[in-house]
Amino acid sequence: MFNSTPKVKKIAIAIGIIVGTIQTSYAEESYDERWYIAPALSYVIPDDARDEDNSFGLKFGIGRPISKSWNLELSGVYDSLSFKSSEDNNKQLGLIFDGLYIIDREEKFSPYGVVGLGTIISDIENVSEFSPAINAGVGFMYQLNSYGIELRSDLRYRMDFDDSIKGNEYLGDWIVNLGLQIPFGKKSAPAVAAASLVPVATIEETTIPVVVVTDSDNDGIPDTTDKCLNTFSGASVDAFGCEADQDGDQVVDSQDKCANTATNVIVNAMGCAIDTDKDGIADNQDKCSNTLPGSLVNAMGCEPDSDNDGIADARDACPNSLSTKSTGMDGCSLDEIVSTQKYDFDLSSTELKESKKLDLEKLAERLKAHPQRHIEIIGHTDNIGPTWFNNQLSEKRATVVKQFLIDQGISESRLFTKGIGENNPIADNLTDEGRAKNRRVEMFVMD
Repeated sequence: MFNSTPKVKKIAIAIGIIVGTIQTSYAEESYDERWYIAPALSYVIPDDARDEDNSFGLKFGIGRPISKSWNLELSGVYDSLSFKSSEDNNKQLGLIFDGLYIIDREEKFSPYGVVGLGTIISDIENVSEFSPAINAGVGFMYQLNSYGIELRSDLRYRMDFDDSIKGNEYLGDWIVNLGLQIPFGKKSAPAVAAASLVPVATIEETTIPVVVVTDSDNDGIPDTTDKCLNTFSGASVDAFGCEADQDGDQVVDSQDKCANTATNVIVNAMGCAIDTDKDGIADNQDKCSNTLPGSLVNAMGCEPDSDNDGIADARDACPNSLSTKSTGMDGCSLDEIVSTQKYDFDLSSTELKESKKLDLEKLAERLKAHPQRHIEIIGHTDNIGPTWFNNQLSEKRATVVKQFLIDQGISESRLFTKGIGENNPIADNLTDEGRAKNRRVEMFVMD
């Protein structure tokens, strides 16, 4: 009989060499794929053009390795820089997307380079400016324990494309970061080539590898194809191991109390359409979603209004008034006109003076009696400061008055704001008295 033993041994040796090569290759390419967080303390050295002092800040990132050499990371940054020439602060809030190139991930001490881009929001005296930003730098990681926690530090140069300072198209700040990189989740085992399942030493005995199929939640779907690994025992599942959701509202049928809700309807945890004002009409069909509890409503969720004057019958003292006739909150005809109002402000301030709040409260009561009146609120400034700053300041002043009226119960839909900055003075901006008169808010009846 032909003796095949020598050939079998040669084949076994060749397979062993191939398996060893595959395992070595896999080991060389393996790396920790876990997500991590990266909190850090920052020290900011601002651009000389900012005229601001050095300051500490905070940085918090979340990231994940995508290869043996690269990490991708999204970070939020915050610092507050004090002006050298005033008591004001420049609060900076940013979001940066970075790529980290790791020189040698296998070593305990690993240098890296970093480059990224994002946006910075600068807030000075409640005026915010958005500007794009890029950063680049170098740093190192030092592994502290076997779990994978690492000490991290880097030096970065951040270019903030803020052109609000004349003569500067961008501002460059130096930033030193010191913090930790903390992975979470179970560390995966090193990759092993599939060929290693064949025991080389027992090939002559034709050992057959055994493949174990795992079904963690006992739903009949192997874990390798199960998209929902935590279904309860006995649940009816589809081919992906997930419970059925017939109406597609993201609430499975076993927990859905309203299993036939229409597509794209917002539902609660029980799978039923939300009814915010509890009037029995779901929000997706409710045209008046803010009716008071216990109110009598029609099929559209609105209180009846027989004369179509905008006043529900339950509160209408004149239920037979013509719909084209101007009516007050009681549903009766209007004969008052809101007079023009003016409210002044301190320099660079958006705070409403206490002496003016009483006048605004009286105006609010008049507006409540005339709910069909619409008011235009126009903000003004003096000519001190940059034009862009004055435009934003005047809009904020108008918004402060608008918000005060809203707090007094006036509907936001009746109030319209506009800021025109220093463009319409009513007095001489060369004197303190004149500038004080120009820092104002005026109100006019639109209809």
